[in-house]
Amino acid sequence: MNKVLRAINDLTNEGANIRIKDLIEYTGLSRSTFAKQHVRDILIDKGIVESKKERSKIKTNKPTRISNLMKKSEDREAYIKKLETENAEYKNECELLRGRLFLLMQRLENIEK
Repeated sequence: MNKVLRAINDLTNEGANIRIKDLIEYTGLSRSTFAKQHVRDILIDKGIVESKKERSKIKTNKPTRISNLMKKSEDREAYIKKLETENAEYKNECELLRGRLFLLMQRLENIEK
């Protein structure tokens, strides 16, 4: 259980969309391990998989499916915006660090001369 929780936390920190396949690869545990009830409860609590009860509650009429897909699309758009913002922040930080490195290298060259 700790191995699964640690893997979920690590993958979440990386910003990955977590799937059972990723957890299997990360932990080295077998697929059957993730079908066990105590592990499955963790996956349901973390929102990685749906419980069977939730699946049966999903309405299948066309307007509901469309609204569900629109909601999912909006969620993904928000996630994309978040990632784009983070990417811009990381690029800015990278530029600043490159500048600092350049200045440090110049200082080092001046000291050696």
